[in-house]
Amino acid sequence: MLKINKKYAKLLVTGNIVLCLMLLTGCWDRTEINDLALITASSYDMAPGGKLQYSVQILLPSGGSKGGGQGGSGSQEKKSYVVETAIGIDPGDAEKNIQKKFPRRLFRGHRRVIIFGEELARNGLEIMLDSIGRDPQNRLRTNVIVAKGEKGIDLLKSDYPIERIPTEAMREMTVLGVGIDANIHDLLIASSSEGVQGIALAFEKGEGEEGFKTAGLALFKDLKLAGYIDSEKTEGFLWIKGKQKKGIIASEVPGYDGIVRVNIKSQEARIVPEMKQNKPVINIKILGSGSIYGNNTKLDLSVPDNIKIVQKAINERIRKQVENCIVSAQKEVGSDIFGFGLAFSQFKPSQWKKLEKYWGYIFPELDVYLSVDFRIKTSGMAGPPLYLKEDEIKKK
Repeated sequence: MLKINKKYAKLLVTGNIVLCLMLLTGCWDRTEINDLALITASSYDMAPGGKLQYSVQILLPSGGSKGGGQGGSGSQEKKSYVVETAIGIDPGDAEKNIQKKFPRRLFRGHRRVIIFGEELARNGLEIMLDSIGRDPQNRLRTNVIVAKGEKGIDLLKSDYPIERIPTEAMREMTVLGVGIDANIHDLLIASSSEGVQGIALAFEKGEGEEGFKTAGLALFKDLKLAGYIDSEKTEGFLWIKGKQKKGIIASEVPGYDGIVRVNIKSQEARIVPEMKQNKPVINIKILGSGSIYGNNTKLDLSVPDNIKIVQKAINERIRKQVENCIVSAQKEVGSDIFGFGLAFSQFKPSQWKKLEKYWGYIFPELDVYLSVDFRIKTSGMAGPPLYLKEDEIKKK
């Protein structure tokens, strides 16, 4: 019998393994970018017969190119996106019907905005959120928007002058303008938590070339749209949630003919639940600091006593924003978007067990005590306005 050298045998086996690995490698399940239809935004609306209308905004590969022959005055800029829609009995069925209209596979991994039409939102978001939450392609940080007084597809089709992709303008406006990153993740967490309701951003169509604009917040109750609060009251919501980390707050200064603007440097808030005489109450403590950003009053803000006058006016402005927000949420909408019930469940669990069943009745009548302490740390270079004469300046 022929004897094979052990060293040679090992090399032979190793070589065979390497050869097999080379033959087995490959991208049999690869997906090329040219095979995908990239969804940048989508909308959900009610359709006749209790069905669902699902619409998608898809980025065009040649978006932004010039059309119209040789160019010149007759050339027009093509849209960088296309909107397609389909109807189905549920989200999956509607999406399948849209897929039939495209030669490329729909890809939701780049979707940044989901818009719910007002009618659909009032009927409830349960089915849509369940479908979105289970799909691994979906980003849970996708912004959630309610089309105030509109169908979602109406906003989806709206152009915006300075953005090639209009819904990208929506996303930027929520962060830079509203200051709230309301998303699918937060809505799902709120819906599955005790004593707190979810929110979404509200948008409505603008006039002329404006396309669309922010319209405050949409408030939910058990995943059904319950009402709205405007932009001013949204500021109050931000104070309560401790999310006024940056930005400008402006206030009139009574008796001094003008407005002072303050740059917010820091802010925090505490929601403290308490039982008083067997009644639940909420204490809100708001703390913050900032510096003078602008001054067109007659006050010389290099004088410490004048800073105190401005500080008092700013504190009153914050208090008014917060109080108006709470009144709207309690009396007009009846939605605990602040998490007052959640505070009881976390810090007063034994009392919460007794309150939970009746919280829908308790919340609108809940006594809320508010403490605001916002301090102006520096006046910077903001003395009196430069255009005032010396005898017009209030130094003290």
